[in-house]
Amino acid sequence: MIPNRKDLIGAIILIFFLATPQTAVKAVSQSELPEDENASVNATHNVTLLVSDWDGEHFLSGLNISIYDSNNSLILNGISNDTGCLSIKLEKGSYLVVVKANDKIVGYQELYVNESKTVIIRVQAYALKVTCVDQEENGIGGAVVLLYNLVRDFNETGINEEWHLISLAKTNSNGTAFFHSIWNGTYKIVVESGRKIGERILEVNESKHITIKCNRTSLKINIVTSTERPLSNASVLLQDSTGRVFLRDYTDEKGFVQFNSVYVDNYTIFVDWSGVEVFSGTINTGLNRNLKIRVSVFEVSLRITGLFGEPLPYSKVVLSKRISGRYISDIRELEADRNGFITFLLPPGTYEISCVSGMYLGKISVNLFDNYSGVVQCNLHPNVWILLFFVSLPLSILSLLLERSKLRRSLEYRRYQNMLLKLESMYNNGLVEYRIYRKLKEEYETKIMELGGRKRR
Repeated sequence: MIPNRKDLIGAIILIFFLATPQTAVKAVSQSELPEDENASVNATHNVTLLVSDWDGEHFLSGLNISIYDSNNSLILNGISNDTGCLSIKLEKGSYLVVVKANDKIVGYQELYVNESKTVIIRVQAYALKVTCVDQEENGIGGAVVLLYNLVRDFNETGINEEWHLISLAKTNSNGTAFFHSIWNGTYKIVVESGRKIGERILEVNESKHITIKCNRTSLKINIVTSTERPLSNASVLLQDSTGRVFLRDYTDEKGFVQFNSVYVDNYTIFVDWSGVEVFSGTINTGLNRNLKIRVSVFEVSLRITGLFGEPLPYSKVVLSKRISGRYISDIRELEADRNGFITFLLPPGTYEISCVSGMYLGKISVNLFDNYSGVVQCNLHPNVWILLFFVSLPLSILSLLLERSKLRRSLEYRRYQNMLLKLESMYNNGLVEYRIYRKLKEEYETKIMELGGRKRR
């Protein structure tokens, strides 16, 4: 019959106890002792066993405590209470104290009793401190640390090994998690933060502080235009290797965006600006964590002038984008400086740029696939021409009427003058009587005076 492994371990401990010279106890019969010593042997003493971890910082409850006498006989069995104590009565003599946790021997100690006392029994329970850091050695706060124990099951077919979860803890702001009273053995530590980011297998035979560098890092991206000008308010989207949208943020005024909780993985980066995708590409955060990306955004410089090339200060500039031959609604409204200059950024595409300054209006179309510089010459606004037409038309008609009236008066004046001269000639030739001549002459002269003239006498 194959002996049980636990019995073998117990036997080894008992053999160790019996083989230790300083703990060997010679059996003495009561008949060989003096009478007063017989009384001392039969007396019992109050002994308090206090079970602690190996460092003596924590007292352990719920542990099975077995006490063997010098004849290797089990004389007492008990469980440590909430404070790690077990109070017993023992006669004077030598004993072996064996401590078990779930049938596993975790500690033993030789004990000689000759008086009442408190004895601290140290067991193989250790403190384990785990610090989780990212690739830049910064602590990862809020990560979950799972502790697995390797359990070996011996059977006729061999050894079966399984990992059993025994505890978990959350890291503090410094990235550290604490485990107390860990028995000696083989353990696996798994670190999770959204997904598994670190793992370590270790043997615990003393109190330890270990550091696990996890598969998490920070990613800093600088977005610039084709002229190295920082691109602010650009949308930066990260898509992980499974195709899921992982993170999204916007660049600051210097064109920077930083992601502080990025797994080491392959990512696809999409950069959008003004509603247009201006860049897409892939990166490996395990190789490159500080990127500078030059995107397809171009610089447009314009000078706004009037009919004769004079600058139009503080002109209003309206940008519209053409899609499939049509212009969508205005996408931006800007203003030129006091010299009529303006510079702005645009993604690739076809745009209509309209400029307005008082009664001036100008418009150009630009197919933008590179940096652009040009002049927008403005003409009078069509509304001004319409206004001038409607204002000048009544004046023109009035002027024509006045001119016609003036011309008619002039013709009438000349006609009456000719009639007066003809009347004078007929009177001088005796063809008209004086009475008729005098009457007609007065009528003609009166009419000529009304029309703006007077006959010289």
